Amino acid sequence: MYRIQKAVLKAKEAEDNKPTTHKPKKAVGSPLEDLKYSRTRVMTSHPDHMEDSRIIAGFNNNANSQTFRTLRTQVIQKMRENNWRSLAVTSPSAGEGKSIITANLAVAIAMEVNQTVLLVDLDLKKPSLGEMFGVDQEYGLLDYLKGRTELENIMVNPGVERLVLVPGKGSIERSSEVISTPKMVSFFNETKARYKSRIVIYDMPPVLPTDDVLSSVKNVDCALLVLEDGKNPEKDIVRAVRQLQKTSLIGTVLNKYHSGGWLL
Repeated sequence: MYRIQKAVLKAKEAEDNKPTTHKPKKAVGSPLEDLKYSRTRVMTSHPDHMEDSRIIAGFNNNANSQTFRTLRTQVIQKMRENNWRSLAVTSPSAGEGKSIITANLAVAIAMEVNQTVLLVDLDLKKPSLGEMFGVDQEYGLLDYLKGRTELENIMVNPGVERLVLVPGKGSIERSSEVISTPKMVSFFNETKARYKSRIVIYDMPPVLPTDDVLSSVKNVDCALLVLEDGKNPEKDIVRAVRQLQKTSLIGTVLNKYHSGGWLL
């Protein structure tokens, strides 16, 4: 834990010393308990499937669900203080559990009655959120970006109130070029601006293997870095943090740690 904290602090030192110019604001909205979907497809995920996928933030009887609700509170506080409305979740390398963290965080935030969540699978090489939520549909984000379908045809409510998922479908090798297109940039801007109650969460690919995150993170307000305990050498953690300098790194989640925990 100390090694990871030291690496993160080392990479952020120069950025943290810069003076801030924003004026903190707090998001205010009306309760959204009775939100109904008219144009978004509803495909209710079976609770057993979600639990098997380790999406447990919504299960009050699961001892680990409170962990994600606590993380939710810390993340939302930082975002509201800075009037941020979009969040990227990534990790230095593959297999560190970033998608599980992302899915649970999205569910936990959606449980707040004043907040809606748009969860976007932006890992165009290896999308996983659709499968995790048990959502199987014809089109995904890549189809929309390629002009094969409209946005409303890929948005789905997985049965979690106030949560809309944009799943991935298929795979593409030259993904960073697609992420850099004007249509994707427009997607970043429009989805964030459309509803004041909405937080947009992007499940990004890992930072180090490709340039996808480097190409897109400037379009997102802030980022959360997921680290598997003991997996990454200090130099890789430092490299990952530096590649996120075009946005604001709000915290680091330490996954697979025997005591659990994160640095925010």
